[in-house]
Amino acid sequence: MSIEHPSSTQMEQKLAGYWGELLGLQEIGRGDHFISLGGNSLLATMLANRIEDELGIRPTMGELFNTLGDVATLCEQLVREQAEAGR
Repeated sequence: MSIEHPSSTQMEQKLAGYWGELLGLQEIGRGDHFISLGGNSLLATMLANRIEDELGIRPTMGELFNTLGDVATLCEQLVREQAEAGR
């Protein structure tokens, strides 16, 4: 785990919580990869469903298989795009 790089943004913290619940981990760093921490396609599907339920966006399965920081950046972008489309 990337203890030297803890999750820092609000989105990273939120996603780290989701990852932690699904993977049974307490410490998730922004450089950690979902698969490297024990994630698989079933857990990624559950993660995608949770993100959609909580945030109203749906990243692809491939997008979830990145670092926490990358997934958080993508989710922030998707939330912004959704907000702009709703104006």
